[in-house]
Amino acid sequence: MKNLLVLLLYCLTFSYAVKAQDTLDINLNMKHIVGNSAEFDRSKFMVYHESITGNEWDSDEQRASFLNDYDVYLGRNNGSIVWEFNQVREDPNRKGWPDPEHLQEKGQQTVNNYAKRTSAHLLEHRVVTSMEGGQMSPMYPNGQKTNPSSCCSDATPWEYDDYEAVAEFYSGYLTHYFGSGGTTGKQKPLMLEVLNEPFVKANQYKTTNLEIAKMHNVVAQRVKKDHPDVMVGGYTAAHPAFESSNFKHWDNNWRLFIDEAGENMDFFSFHLYDYVGDNTTMEEKQRKGSNIEAIMDMINHYSVLSLGKVKPWSISEYGWFCPSCDGPYYPERDWYNVRSFSSMLLQLLERQDQIINAIPFLLTKATWAHNKAEDEYNAYGPRLMRELGEMEGEEPHSGYVYTDLLKFFQLWANVKGTRIDTKANEFDLLSDAYVDGKKLYLILSNLDQEVKDVQLNISELSKYPVESIMVKHAYETNLLTQLDTLNYTEHLDKVTLGSEATMILEYTFTNAFDISETKRENNFYASSYLQEIKANSTIDFFINNVTTADHGEAILRIGLGRDFDKSLAPTLTVNGATIPFPKNWKGNDQENRDRFFGVIEVPVPYELIKENNSISINFNDDGGHVTTMILKTFELSVPVERSTFNTGNTDEPLGLGNYLEDLKVYPVPAGNILNIKGLGNAENYKIISLSGEVLISSNQNSIDISGLKGGVYILSAFSENGVRSRKIIKQ
Repeated sequence: MKNLLVLLLYCLTFSYAVKAQDTLDINLNMKHIVGNSAEFDRSKFMVYHESITGNEWDSDEQRASFLNDYDVYLGRNNGSIVWEFNQVREDPNRKGWPDPEHLQEKGQQTVNNYAKRTSAHLLEHRVVTSMEGGQMSPMYPNGQKTNPSSCCSDATPWEYDDYEAVAEFYSGYLTHYFGSGGTTGKQKPLMLEVLNEPFVKANQYKTTNLEIAKMHNVVAQRVKKDHPDVMVGGYTAAHPAFESSNFKHWDNNWRLFIDEAGENMDFFSFHLYDYVGDNTTMEEKQRKGSNIEAIMDMINHYSVLSLGKVKPWSISEYGWFCPSCDGPYYPERDWYNVRSFSSMLLQLLERQDQIINAIPFLLTKATWAHNKAEDEYNAYGPRLMRELGEMEGEEPHSGYVYTDLLKFFQLWANVKGTRIDTKANEFDLLSDAYVDGKKLYLILSNLDQEVKDVQLNISELSKYPVESIMVKHAYETNLLTQLDTLNYTEHLDKVTLGSEATMILEYTFTNAFDISETKRENNFYASSYLQEIKANSTIDFFINNVTTADHGEAILRIGLGRDFDKSLAPTLTVNGATIPFPKNWKGNDQENRDRFFGVIEVPVPYELIKENNSISINFNDDGGHVTTMILKTFELSVPVERSTFNTGNTDEPLGLGNYLEDLKVYPVPAGNILNIKGLGNAENYKIISLSGEVLISSNQNSIDISGLKGGVYILSAFSENGVRSRKIIKQ
């Protein structure tokens, strides 16, 4: 009994130590493949919300310097199509339709103007995943009239007849206003967003979500007929709050849109913001972390069930949103954006095969927003540049300077290459890594408000001597953005990561890497979703047609929407085995939201996974929903060593972390007999429940476990050299 107490005390002590010391495993020789993607594609993920013809730069040289020096791509344009829409005459022969001859004439003028902009031609390599988008005003046909500008059109105001008339303009715009670059005209966009954030404006424009979805269908069918090279998508959702009104928001928005228009969409688009409603308290409703995961998983899960596949995505805006914070410029606002940009980007990079582009929302100067006569300066929020005079001690209206938002692009300027395996032992530590020749770019982001010490466990480091390390660390001091750059000549075993900070370590080695092993990621979806929770009533999910490899890892991604007084600690079984449920997840507790809506990731022994899998979940209280059940597997070409994963269960001995290779058990999972080898001098074996109860004690290398229920247990071997322990699974 004394030995058991020593073991349990050791387990608890070790688990608390893990809580205080985060660890990151990095395997330099293992490529991480998601779908068909394993590269950091900057044209997808380092995209600026601007057109190649944007006119707010101080000079062509400044624009070129920003894009080329920080390796940034363009972008998204929600202004040009609206402007041109307003300038076109009505067809004299068809009331409510655009005049095709005038459409062609105006398009040729645009092509001719672009042909003269030779400075823009030099930046056309920065336009890869470009997107044009419409606006409800005046593009939704509900009686509102166009608003021609006297400077540029002789048209008189007129209103569009129906969706087909608007689709006629979209198609004509793509036909006549673009070329293939250079003197032929601006490159045609890869993507078309039909409308920007239309559902939140449906009441304002006296229409319904269903009617807006029908318009998406009409535009998509026409554009794809005339321009099969252009992807059409929507519905460009703002503020997705699926859990609102007990998931009625989901039913009346995304589910409605997928049911009505999903088949015709080449991509889905939506916006993700950490949100602040009151600039006095600055209490955030954070999306970064588990809430973002729940939103994205729910869209994908329902898409698989209703459409048979997931759709590509455009995250056409993301960052930090505070509608009550507009006013005189203050740099604290920039920190919140720099912070949210980086942490959200790391979450989006986990879906690099699905995302076409992801665009942090900031504009160049937003001079068009300075429309209040009483304001001396522009009051718009996220801007790359601000006017001198907006802060004390500056000469008023004496030019423009970069805001602290530039530091986001400075932080990420060099990252590129092939993705490799990383795994943190803590949900609040986001990580990613890429290798390029002799370079390693290791990215860490802290979702926690506490400073983290992170131990870096880099495999095979002895094969790759370090020449230098440049460390960029973006953090805050008194809510002002700091970007430190430090240089080292030796490997760092440990780094300190600031509160909600992001760090990028750029290693230079003496020789290039041999990335000979692979980690291939797959997602498998349950045959049902959005299941109501009833007390002590088991909810069954089935995930079939799963493929496995000789070596691998598995995680169940479980979406939950529950009120805060409800439990987030259900009983979970996978193929008859009870699995410990984490008490932790990505990001905060969502205490400022109306209820918890997030994904909890549950590590599952890979040996448990079958071709057809049965998952059961049971709560002891009523209310809420299990929104999604997704099995993520990682097929490994070779086994990998992992640091202990901290699930937040400090009262469970699974935190002991010494499942050593010299103690082997088989078969896995075990049926009635458990065989043990590798410790010939063991005096005694004990099988212990996760609550610490000794269930079986034996001195034999084959143990009858037929009396145990299916689930996870700890096998501990006691010898004169100490204790060795390993996780076992009873089938």
